[in-house]
Amino acid sequence: MSRARLLTACLLAVAPALSACINDEPTIALLVADGGDSSSRAVDVEQFTERVEATCDECRVRVYDAEGDAGTQKNQARQAEASSAGALVVVPVDPDGLGTLIGGDLPVVSLGELVPGSEAFVGLESGAPPSQPGSDLEAAREVLRGEERSMAYVPTRQMSEQAADVAVAFLAGEPAEGGVEVDGVESWLYPDSEVTVDTLTSVLVADGVLTIDELCSGDTSKRCARLGLR
Repeated sequence: MSRARLLTACLLAVAPALSACINDEPTIALLVADGGDSSSRAVDVEQFTERVEATCDECRVRVYDAEGDAGTQKNQARQAEASSAGALVVVPVDPDGLGTLIGGDLPVVSLGELVPGSEAFVGLESGAPPSQPGSDLEAAREVLRGEERSMAYVPTRQMSEQAADVAVAFLAGEPAEGGVEVDGVESWLYPDSEVTVDTLTSVLVADGVLTIDELCSGDTSKRCARLGLR
């Protein structure tokens, strides 16, 4: 198998009876475009898995990393279907190219960018998530130091949790709630925002993306003191 990574869920809550299984365990396949790309803002794999663990009894998440290769991701989609996964959540490398494999019995949730033929979509109101070098913390510290005027903030945690909820609903045979229909696809769309030095705490700290201590450690501590952030 290619660099498919398996995360086994040890679940905490009880959900309705689920049927689509691998080795008698209901399984969600999470296809990631490139797990090593720090600029990706579409999915937080750990947060996604934790959400499944908190809401689905006896489920597991199987994570496939395409490492940026569209052909690899196509093969992984086929592998997930052949392994009897009950739902597929995909952060696509090439949405249009992957769409040729969608449309069978396996329900598909697109995350970040819409794959044609998906049953559901979780993304941004403005379109595809913007790329940004480094982590949110690194970008925020650059803004704080004055090296950048602003940074793009994508609510990755909320999007990952919503995608997990939709996938679990598919496994349980129940409709996911709270979406809106966009071009015939049930969708959950989130705003992204431009964060400046004036909104670092009101957006990033308030959303739990980082802490004041993380933002104001080391070479940014004096800058934080001048701005009254401590």
